[in-house]
Amino acid sequence: MDAARPLYVPVILGTSRRGRMSLPVAQLMVSSLSGRSEIETELIDIARMRPRVDDAGEAIKDAAFSARMSRADALVVVSPEYNHGYSGLLKHVLDSCLKEYVHKAVGVVGVSAGPFGGTRGIEALLPVLRELGLVTIFWDVNFSTVQNVFEGSGALRDQAYLPRIDKFLGELVWMARTLRHGREHVVLESGPRQAKAEAKPMICPSCGLEMNHHAEKAVLSTGPADVVEALHACPACGTGASRRGETGTTR
Repeated sequence: MDAARPLYVPVILGTSRRGRMSLPVAQLMVSSLSGRSEIETELIDIARMRPRVDDAGEAIKDAAFSARMSRADALVVVSPEYNHGYSGLLKHVLDSCLKEYVHKAVGVVGVSAGPFGGTRGIEALLPVLRELGLVTIFWDVNFSTVQNVFEGSGALRDQAYLPRIDKFLGELVWMARTLRHGREHVVLESGPRQAKAEAKPMICPSCGLEMNHHAEKAVLSTGPADVVEALHACPACGTGASRRGETGTTR
């Protein structure tokens, strides 16, 4: 693993509502990540994306968002709780990618105006993240009664959140480094079909080295045979790539 290569960990702000109190939370997470020399980060505000709503899933894939997810080593998702759940627009945006997420770490920051800090929204979101191929860490950060946590300027009023954020980010960084090593160096155990695919290794389009085959994801197919997408990562630069093939199993 290239320890000198920084981790890219963007923060996704998962709501577009006006007057959202999740914005200072997301800005605080970006600031906390920026204070770590081994991290590159930025805020991805879904309110600025304006995704299409006449379709869903990868059919509405946004090229810039997809590129950021492909580059990411981990994600921080700031998710306010709405009616025991998460934002519908957040789900719509997350569903626009799939292979970009596989074997990458994610941590969730819950936000609520009440006393539970978005816990119920996080519980609803976790199975979605798992299905997308992300690996959730076991620490969350929960901003309860968020309207009392920040000054009007957006400055943090309650300093007790800082050690919680440090613990959360420590776990996220550990998981991100571990999973990046796995993506780039640990080969998926091969059955007969995988062995055939690995006989023709993928070459990194960025640096020309042989890529590591680290995962497979089922793909919706209209044909008679199941299709999987084989995911690869470059051990030198981290570039990801994939290719599809039939499993030989018919439905």
